[in-house]
Amino acid sequence: MGFPRHFILQLLMLPIWVQGSDSPYRIKYKNNETAIFGENVTIFCNLTTPADVVQITWQKIQGSLPQNIGTYSSIYGEKILPPYRDRLHCEVIEPNSSFITIREVTFEDEACYKCLFNVFPHGSHGGQICLNIIAVSELKTELQSNLDSEDFLRFIYSAVGKPVPQISLFPSRVLINPPEEYFAQNPNGTVTITKMYNISLETVRSLGLQYLTVRMDHPLRNEEKIVPLSVKQECK
Repeated sequence: MGFPRHFILQLLMLPIWVQGSDSPYRIKYKNNETAIFGENVTIFCNLTTPADVVQITWQKIQGSLPQNIGTYSSIYGEKILPPYRDRLHCEVIEPNSSFITIREVTFEDEACYKCLFNVFPHGSHGGQICLNIIAVSELKTELQSNLDSEDFLRFIYSAVGKPVPQISLFPSRVLINPPEEYFAQNPNGTVTITKMYNISLETVRSLGLQYLTVRMDHPLRNEEKIVPLSVKQECK
């Protein structure tokens, strides 16, 4: 059984960092934030030094270039810029504290974001939060008969995730040799892992096994699958 998602995300988040004493303004924010693909994520900045904030600007760092994605001021309120107009919410919860919520995050949202407090008359001061997106698919399993030999079966399983899922087969005593393991990097940043095992039918019969267990471990969730062995395979 996996841990609740909110607990997992708390483990993945790094502690709050406070802007150093070389600046007259102190800003609290998290250096890194983790989000689940397809869900909402909220990031925040809090200017703890009393100041006259004229406007708060949020930027997305594309390569080395910052791109304005949202602003908030007491005069003009919230202004969201494309392409985030329908997916971003920017709000001030107190005079010098701001947060943005990105709805239904995608891998294209994985970037660093800057919060800038435009302080009159001293200009902009801010911090940078880097967003990491995690995802995992369901575990796929396939059990194949070997037409060339009645002594073993081939067991194939795969999953897609970011970071790469870890997959194990139990009991390991049924394995003839180490698995063939393949990794494929996908354009969206996920990795497909495929493992192929040769299973000894002699060992299966001697242990009286009727099924195998496959386990997938990932920061987002853990999963187990029971793979039944056919009656014909058990009896021969």
